[in-house]
Amino acid sequence: MFRAVRRSLGLLTRAELTKYIALVAGRALSGLLDVLGVVLIGVIASVATSNLGGTATSSSGSFMGVSLSFLGPNILLWLGLIVLVIFVGKSGLAIYLTRRLAYLIAAIESRNALIIVTHVLHGSLDDVKRYSKAEFQFAVTGSVSAMYTGLLNSFATIVSEGFLMVAICATFVFVSPITALFALAYFVGVAMVIQLFLSRALKRAGREISLGTIESTNVISDTLDTFRELSVMGKQDYFIGRLGRSRSRLARSNASVAFMSGMPRYIIETSLIVGVVALVGAQFLSGSLAAGAVTVGVFLAGGMRITASLLPLQNSFAQIKTQVEQSALASELLDEYRAQAARPHAAVVEPVQLPSRGVPVRMHSVSFTYPGGSRPALEGISIDVAPGEFIAVIGPSGAGKTTLVDMLLGLVAPESGTVSLGVGSPLELRLADPGLVSYVPQRPGVVSGSIAENIALGVAPEKIDRLRLAEVIKAAYLDEFIDGLPNGADTSVGKQVNSLSGGQIQRIGLARALYSRPRLLIMDEATSALDAGSEAFISEGLKRLHGEVTLVVVAHRLSTVQHADNVYVMEGGRVTAEGDFGTLIDTVPMVAEYVKLMSFDER
Repeated sequence: MFRAVRRSLGLLTRAELTKYIALVAGRALSGLLDVLGVVLIGVIASVATSNLGGTATSSSGSFMGVSLSFLGPNILLWLGLIVLVIFVGKSGLAIYLTRRLAYLIAAIESRNALIIVTHVLHGSLDDVKRYSKAEFQFAVTGSVSAMYTGLLNSFATIVSEGFLMVAICATFVFVSPITALFALAYFVGVAMVIQLFLSRALKRAGREISLGTIESTNVISDTLDTFRELSVMGKQDYFIGRLGRSRSRLARSNASVAFMSGMPRYIIETSLIVGVVALVGAQFLSGSLAAGAVTVGVFLAGGMRITASLLPLQNSFAQIKTQVEQSALASELLDEYRAQAARPHAAVVEPVQLPSRGVPVRMHSVSFTYPGGSRPALEGISIDVAPGEFIAVIGPSGAGKTTLVDMLLGLVAPESGTVSLGVGSPLELRLADPGLVSYVPQRPGVVSGSIAENIALGVAPEKIDRLRLAEVIKAAYLDEFIDGLPNGADTSVGKQVNSLSGGQIQRIGLARALYSRPRLLIMDEATSALDAGSEAFISEGLKRLHGEVTLVVVAHRLSTVQHADNVYVMEGGRVTAEGDFGTLIDTVPMVAEYVKLMSFDER
């Protein structure tokens, strides 16, 4: 159980760990004020007992072996005020330290959530594909929260309240060793019984909460992504049922945790009453009830404080058991980050002077197989693209075209062979000159915000280059659409993404790619949702870029690529033919068949 806590502590910086230890130690040591208060209560009880009826006895006039005969009854009021100040002061100090600790852990959690996001988003495509959107969301929110706010706060409570219990039990030993032994065995036994019954159930509930949260998020995402299809096919009830089952599973698990976290309170409170009754009964049966009044008073005060500690202590143990399971995903990603950070990094390519007419592209004998794949997605691929050249890649679905694009973008690394853009690898070039390479996917993503924010993706609204924005809007033939919007390019569309047509989204994606003034533009089926008129306009735009920007276009619609300098035909992960479009029509039956099916003038 505490292995997860050690792992969380191990990921803290030295400064964070020092502050955490200092605050936890402060909370623990503040418990000594409680001990002092309990001791003073014993002194008050002893003085009060010795003055009952105006007589005093040596036995009742001493406490913990120290004679109190020098203390008169008038001191009781002052002692009571001192006890009050001690307990109130201790509470104030504990509140201050707890607040400081909570904010420290919140800052640690925020920093590590950012590390997880950075690690995943700066990783390879394979790293991203390992997790669903729901798992990634849970890792950054619920899992990292469990790892720090859950585990570290609970551990701090265990240390501070555990120290207080030990200190009070030590005080009991000085008052009455035999009674102290009984109290220690009694309270430890109660805690062990609670742990015995709750341990496995809490771990199981924590695991179910993680799985239920991820499953619910997945179902919601799937439902919204396929809303039109579900509505047309009448399949909504299937997903409603899935969501109902996952939410029911999650609700039951949360209810179990709530029940098991609250139940110890009643057991501990009842145990305290039973323990006090047993102690008084033992004193009565032994005939020493009057002489043992001080002991009963001290043990009652201390027992109440132990009870107050046992409740958060027990809840913290329960919390750790549930949070261990929920923190597993964040822990896995942070361990990966540390392992990656420990490896030597390749030297980052400094910005270099590239040819004025685009970035040269070269792939030499590149092969790649996806993890778990039965055959290579790419095999022996060799492509050479001169600066400013326009090449096209065509072929049937599953030929490896998108994998080739991912390779050029540096999102996957070749198992053999080399890929170079200019003077370095795709990843090195992207790091050295962000924006030098741009990409237009088949379905560009749309983020919450305005059209301008979507085009200048990742740029703060106040820093958007409005002149460049107007240029790319015109180049992507978005000007007529945007002129018709109430606020032009500043119209918010993120939350109303479904109101945009596929063609409008693709043109936003093209404008986004052009905004950074790229020297290499890669388009993967980027005109598939355009009407014939828009596609013709985009084709004219590509002609204008030709010679200034290196163009790599993947397309099924051959009208987009018929003016390419060179066309590569892919089948089964291999390049099976290359040449200009007219030559391929005459020499490659598949291309001739495509032209026939598309029914357009190939010349």
